[in-house]
Amino acid sequence: MQRREFVLPIERCPSCGATKTFQIKGRIDDIPYFGEVMETLLTCSNCSLRHADVMCLGERKPMRYEFKIASEADLMTRVVKSSTGTMKVPELGVIVEPGPASEGYVSNVEGVLNRIEQAVKLAMKKAESAQRRRGESVMRKIDAIRGGKLKARLIIMDPFGHSAIVTKRVKKRGLKRRELMSLKTGPTSILQRR
Repeated sequence: MQRREFVLPIERCPSCGATKTFQIKGRIDDIPYFGEVMETLLTCSNCSLRHADVMCLGERKPMRYEFKIASEADLMTRVVKSSTGTMKVPELGVIVEPGPASEGYVSNVEGVLNRIEQAVKLAMKKAESAQRRRGESVMRKIDAIRGGKLKARLIIMDPFGHSAIVTKRVKKRGLKRRELMSLKTGPTSILQRR
Protein backbone atom coordinates (compact mmCIF):
# COMPACT_ATOMS: atom_id res chain seq x y z
CA MET A 1 0.00 0.00 0.00
CA GLN A 2 1.44 3.32 -1.06
CA ARG A 3 1.11 6.20 1.44
CA ARG A 4 1.80 9.92 1.05
CA GLU A 5 1.59 12.23 4.08
CA PHE A 6 1.27 16.02 4.20
CA VAL A 7 0.94 18.91 6.68
CA LEU A 8 -0.58 22.25 5.71
CA PRO A 9 0.38 25.22 7.91
CA ILE A 10 -2.54 27.63 8.28
CA GLU A 11 -2.13 31.04 9.91
CA ARG A 12 -5.46 31.26 11.79
CA CYS A 13 -7.91 28.82 13.32
CA PRO A 14 -11.32 29.19 11.63
CA SER A 15 -13.04 28.56 14.97
CA CYS A 16 -11.21 30.74 17.53
CA GLY A 17 -9.02 32.91 15.28
CA ALA A 18 -5.83 32.10 17.19
CA THR A 19 -2.64 32.27 15.18
CA LYS A 20 -0.18 29.44 14.65
CA THR A 21 -2.25 26.90 16.61
CA PHE A 22 -4.24 25.43 13.71
CA GLN A 23 -2.93 22.63 11.53
CA ILE A 24 -4.21 20.32 8.83
CA LYS A 25 -2.51 16.92 8.62
CA GLY A 26 -3.35 14.34 6.05
CA ARG A 27 -2.34 11.30 4.16
CA ILE A 28 -3.28 9.63 0.94
CA ASP A 29 -3.43 5.84 0.94
CA ASP A 30 -3.88 3.53 -2.01
CA ILE A 31 -6.21 0.90 -0.55
CA PRO A 32 -6.40 -2.42 -2.40
CA TYR A 33 -9.75 -3.05 -4.16
CA PHE A 34 -10.80 0.55 -3.45
CA GLY A 35 -8.30 3.08 -4.79
CA GLU A 36 -6.88 6.30 -3.41
CA VAL A 37 -8.36 7.59 -0.15
CA MET A 38 -7.40 10.84 1.60
CA GLU A 39 -7.66 11.14 5.38
CA THR A 40 -7.47 14.60 6.94
CA LEU A 41 -7.28 15.80 10.55
CA LEU A 42 -7.86 19.46 11.43
CA THR A 43 -6.73 20.50 14.93
CA CYS A 44 -6.29 23.65 16.99
CA SER A 45 -4.28 23.46 20.22
CA ASN A 46 -5.84 26.73 21.44
CA CYS A 47 -9.58 25.88 21.31
CA SER A 48 -9.32 22.06 21.01
CA LEU A 49 -11.04 22.07 17.62
CA ARG A 50 -10.76 18.62 16.03
CA HIS A 51 -12.30 17.37 12.81
CA ALA A 52 -11.36 14.23 10.90
CA ASP A 53 -12.57 13.12 7.51
CA VAL A 54 -11.87 10.52 4.86
CA MET A 55 -12.76 10.83 1.21
CA CYS A 56 -12.29 8.88 -1.94
CA LEU A 57 -10.29 10.76 -4.55
CA GLY A 58 -12.27 9.35 -7.45
CA GLU A 59 -15.93 9.58 -8.36
CA ARG A 60 -17.91 6.44 -7.69
CA LYS A 61 -21.47 5.29 -8.09
CA PRO A 62 -23.82 5.03 -5.07
CA MET A 63 -23.07 1.74 -3.30
CA ARG A 64 -24.38 -0.61 -0.61
CA TYR A 65 -22.01 -2.94 1.24
CA GLU A 66 -23.10 -5.73 3.58
CA PHE A 67 -20.73 -7.87 5.64
CA LYS A 68 -21.68 -10.69 7.99
CA ILE A 69 -19.65 -10.62 11.22
CA ALA A 70 -19.49 -14.28 12.16
CA SER A 71 -16.23 -14.73 14.12
CA GLU A 72 -13.60 -12.91 16.14
CA ALA A 73 -11.35 -12.88 13.06
CA ASP A 74 -13.98 -10.82 11.21
CA LEU A 75 -13.31 -7.95 13.65
CA MET A 76 -10.12 -7.20 11.72
CA THR A 77 -11.93 -6.57 8.41
CA ARG A 78 -11.12 -3.08 7.09
CA VAL A 79 -13.90 -0.49 6.97
CA VAL A 80 -13.75 2.81 5.09
CA LYS A 81 -16.63 5.04 6.20
CA SER A 82 -16.86 8.43 4.51
CA SER A 83 -18.65 11.44 5.97
CA THR A 84 -21.58 10.70 3.61
CA GLY A 85 -22.05 7.02 4.52
CA THR A 86 -24.99 5.65 6.52
CA MET A 87 -24.09 2.65 8.65
CA LYS A 88 -26.47 0.03 10.06
CA VAL A 89 -26.10 -2.95 12.39
CA PRO A 90 -29.67 -4.36 12.33
CA GLU A 91 -29.03 -6.92 15.08
CA LEU A 92 -28.19 -4.04 17.44
CA GLY A 93 -30.99 -1.80 16.17
CA VAL A 94 -28.32 0.80 15.35
CA ILE A 95 -28.38 3.25 12.45
CA VAL A 96 -25.60 5.86 12.22
CA GLU A 97 -26.61 8.62 9.82
CA PRO A 98 -24.33 11.42 8.65
CA GLY A 99 -24.93 14.96 9.78
CA PRO A 100 -23.26 18.32 9.21
CA ALA A 101 -20.33 17.43 11.52
CA SER A 102 -20.06 13.82 10.33
CA GLU A 103 -16.52 12.50 10.13
CA GLY A 104 -15.10 9.87 7.85
CA TYR A 105 -12.56 7.32 8.99
CA VAL A 106 -10.64 4.19 8.08
CA SER A 107 -10.88 1.50 10.74
CA ASN A 108 -11.91 -2.11 11.10
CA VAL A 109 -15.10 -3.85 12.29
CA GLU A 110 -13.87 -3.81 15.89
CA GLY A 111 -13.27 -0.05 15.64
CA VAL A 112 -16.83 0.43 14.35
CA LEU A 113 -18.19 -1.57 17.30
CA ASN A 114 -16.05 0.53 19.67
CA ARG A 115 -17.53 3.74 18.23
CA ILE A 116 -21.07 2.38 18.62
CA GLU A 117 -20.28 1.29 22.19
CA GLN A 118 -18.98 4.78 23.10
CA ALA A 119 -22.11 6.42 21.64
CA VAL A 120 -24.39 4.04 23.58
CA LYS A 121 -22.48 4.70 26.84
CA LEU A 122 -22.82 8.45 26.32
CA ALA A 123 -26.55 8.16 25.60
CA MET A 124 -27.07 5.97 28.68
CA LYS A 125 -25.73 8.67 31.00
CA LYS A 126 -28.82 10.86 30.53
CA ALA A 127 -31.34 8.14 29.66
CA GLU A 128 -34.52 7.10 31.44
CA SER A 129 -34.52 3.61 32.99
CA ALA A 130 -36.20 1.93 29.98
CA GLN A 131 -33.69 3.50 27.60
CA ARG A 132 -30.84 2.51 29.93
CA ARG A 133 -32.02 -1.12 29.86
CA ARG A 134 -32.10 -1.01 26.06
CA GLY A 135 -28.57 0.43 26.08
CA GLU A 136 -27.39 -2.35 28.40
CA SER A 137 -28.91 -4.90 26.03
CA VAL A 138 -27.04 -3.34 23.08
CA MET A 139 -23.80 -3.44 25.11
CA ARG A 140 -24.29 -7.18 25.85
CA LYS A 141 -24.90 -7.84 22.16
CA ILE A 142 -21.73 -5.94 21.20
CA ASP A 143 -19.75 -8.12 23.64
CA ALA A 144 -21.34 -11.25 22.13
CA ILE A 145 -20.41 -10.11 18.60
CA ARG A 146 -16.83 -9.45 19.72
CA GLY A 147 -16.65 -12.93 21.26
CA GLY A 148 -18.00 -14.61 18.12
CA LYS A 149 -21.19 -15.69 19.93
CA LEU A 150 -23.60 -13.49 17.99
CA LYS A 151 -23.61 -13.03 14.24
CA ALA A 152 -24.43 -9.57 12.95
CA ARG A 153 -24.52 -7.64 9.70
CA LEU A 154 -22.62 -4.42 9.09
CA ILE A 155 -24.28 -2.45 6.28
CA ILE A 156 -22.92 0.75 4.76
CA MET A 157 -24.85 2.76 2.18
CA ASP A 158 -23.12 5.72 0.55
CA PRO A 159 -24.78 7.91 -2.09
CA PHE A 160 -21.34 9.04 -3.31
CA GLY A 161 -19.73 5.58 -3.19
CA HIS A 162 -16.87 6.77 -0.98
CA SER A 163 -17.33 4.13 1.74
CA ALA A 164 -16.38 0.45 1.59
CA ILE A 165 -15.92 -2.77 3.50
CA VAL A 166 -12.73 -4.29 2.16
CA THR A 167 -12.98 -8.09 2.02
CA LYS A 168 -13.81 -10.71 -0.59
CA ARG A 169 -16.78 -11.82 1.55
CA VAL A 170 -18.60 -8.49 1.31
CA LYS A 171 -21.85 -8.33 -0.65
CA LYS A 172 -21.80 -5.14 -2.66
CA ARG A 173 -24.16 -3.62 -5.18
CA GLY A 174 -25.37 -0.29 -6.45
CA LEU A 175 -27.99 1.48 -4.37
CA LYS A 176 -31.58 1.17 -5.54
CA ARG A 177 -33.48 4.38 -6.16
CA ARG A 178 -35.69 4.00 -3.07
CA GLU A 179 -32.61 3.32 -0.90
CA LEU A 180 -30.90 6.37 -2.32
CA MET A 181 -33.95 8.55 -1.61
CA SER A 182 -34.10 7.31 2.00
CA LEU A 183 -30.54 8.47 2.81
CA LYS A 184 -29.90 11.73 4.67
CA THR A 185 -26.93 12.75 2.49
CA GLY A 186 -26.91 13.52 -1.18
CA PRO A 187 -29.88 11.83 -2.88
CA THR A 188 -31.01 14.95 -4.73
CA SER A 189 -27.62 15.74 -6.23
CA ILE A 190 -27.01 12.12 -7.21
CA LEU A 191 -30.35 11.85 -9.02
CA GLN A 192 -29.70 15.05 -10.93
CA ARG A 193 -26.53 13.50 -12.42
CA ARG A 194 -28.42 10.43 -13.71
